[in-house]
Amino acid sequence: MVYGGKPSRGCRTCRARRIKCDEGKPTCKQCAKSKRECGGYRSEFEIVHRDQTTTTVRRVRKALELERRPPAAPATTGFTFVHEQPEEFFRQQSQGRQWHRPHNSSPPPVVTMPLAQRAACYFASNFILCPLTSTPHGYFDYLIPLLESAPADSALNHAFNACAFAAFGNRVKSASVDFSGLSLKAHTLALTTTHLALGNAAKANTNSTLAAVLLLSLYESITAVKNAQMLTWKSHVDGAAHIVKARGRAQMCQTKTGALLFNAVRHQLISRSLSSGKAPPLGADWWVDDDDATDSVFTTAEGFALKTSELCVEVSRFAANRPLDFVRQMIDMAKRVHAVDHDIAAWEAHIPSEFRPRTLCWVPAADTAPRAATAYAEMEVFPGRVDIYPDFVTAAAWNMGRVSRLILESLRVRITAWLCSPTDYRTTAEYARSKEVCEDIISDIIASVPYHLGWHTRRRELFENESERSGFACGEDKPVKALPALLLMWSLTTVKNNDMTSEAQRAWAKGRLSLISDHVGIKNAGVLNQFPFRFPSMMIRQDGLMSSPDPLQDPVGAGVIKRQSDTSSESAPRGESLASS
Repeated sequence: MVYGGKPSRGCRTCRARRIKCDEGKPTCKQCAKSKRECGGYRSEFEIVHRDQTTTTVRRVRKALELERRPPAAPATTGFTFVHEQPEEFFRQQSQGRQWHRPHNSSPPPVVTMPLAQRAACYFASNFILCPLTSTPHGYFDYLIPLLESAPADSALNHAFNACAFAAFGNRVKSASVDFSGLSLKAHTLALTTTHLALGNAAKANTNSTLAAVLLLSLYESITAVKNAQMLTWKSHVDGAAHIVKARGRAQMCQTKTGALLFNAVRHQLISRSLSSGKAPPLGADWWVDDDDATDSVFTTAEGFALKTSELCVEVSRFAANRPLDFVRQMIDMAKRVHAVDHDIAAWEAHIPSEFRPRTLCWVPAADTAPRAATAYAEMEVFPGRVDIYPDFVTAAAWNMGRVSRLILESLRVRITAWLCSPTDYRTTAEYARSKEVCEDIISDIIASVPYHLGWHTRRRELFENESERSGFACGEDKPVKALPALLLMWSLTTVKNNDMTSEAQRAWAKGRLSLISDHVGIKNAGVLNQFPFRFPSMMIRQDGLMSSPDPLQDPVGAGVIKRQSDTSSESAPRGESLASS
């Protein structure tokens, strides 16, 4: 409580008139002279323990009036969510209490939540997804038991505070609170305490230390505004994988929390491998096996993604080295790519009905489609189908399988370019088949985006009787949550960078990434959005099988294919033969 000076012992009437009271007993002479009724004196307890509720309510009302003023006179106190009405935010923070009670003269009590607690509640209501059934479709739910038992000065608590302040600060606007400074301070403490924990043999491989490293990688995704910060993210993921390898899979999965942490590291490792062209350590089979205690559609999708990352590394290695039996090895590689793609398609076809998407509605193109392709960036929904899923983890599993198939199809096209050279690979039957498959997959990913970004919450009447399989740790069901947006980033990036994506779809995907970066507050989406890449055309050009036009400047890529002089002299089959591989 702030010191407000020496308390006045004058009568209530003189204090209200703001004049000096002579403190006469039983009534003061000032009131007698002015022929006013003396209000009496406060008790000693009231003088020492002053009730400041009225003052606080007056300040809150003044702040609310300032928030309602035009932008020319912005409020200097409090903070509001980006793109959210100040009145709505203030109503939520006051727990739904009404400030004006006409039939009650006493003001209502005001509850002020500490800033750190608000940030923690925001993180829990946007990132920590808890399963509501026996299906293990949660995310970050391992943090709940670990945070309850972690000391206040632990690396885990500092890392959690850093993520909470960073995420909350990216989502709200404030003229009086430096969220960036708060998150940076907590992040510095987290790095220091994590470094000390890793140097301590008793703490280095604990669940708490591993969770702190995972949160540090999340912090980089939340705050990344430059591509260089992704190098830090990769180092944190590598550090988490090192801890898992040191403990061993069997030891990690002995407890529920350990198994959840193992799955979390595996998920981060997939993004790390696919984004850098680096094979997962110890191989894909070590990270996923048939005896997985937490087997689910998400685990199966992760297994396919890890196998896809291994194939990417092998194809790139063959293309760089080109051994004497290069053609034969490429044909064998094409068969392996086809086998994994066939397995994913078969898995998708046999997923139980309770985990399958359902079409919510169709958005007609005539009602929403703008004329210019670039104008699609502002649209909430791309014209066509809109799907909903049982939960966000199930939706992420479907998209992970789709992204794996898009990458596998790009590998097939890349192998085709080698085997059919000097013929233009875009004239082959293999390319035509891959293009058709990719276009369908891209449409499926786009149909899932409105669900991830909360558009479906405005259509509750269409699925109000369906039970949910997971829910966030606290808070209300707001339209846009941070976790599903985080899970969606790599899928949108894959759509944006794929050669088979139409220019309208590409513009729309880039607009959704901008929304995730600017509105949801996951700044890494902005970095991914600015990264110039097209696949498989840029990989084929790197192999020396495409003419000089840049795929970014010439999406059609009508260049003439040329063969490098050091290519094997073995006769190469036409791309049509791969269709039967």
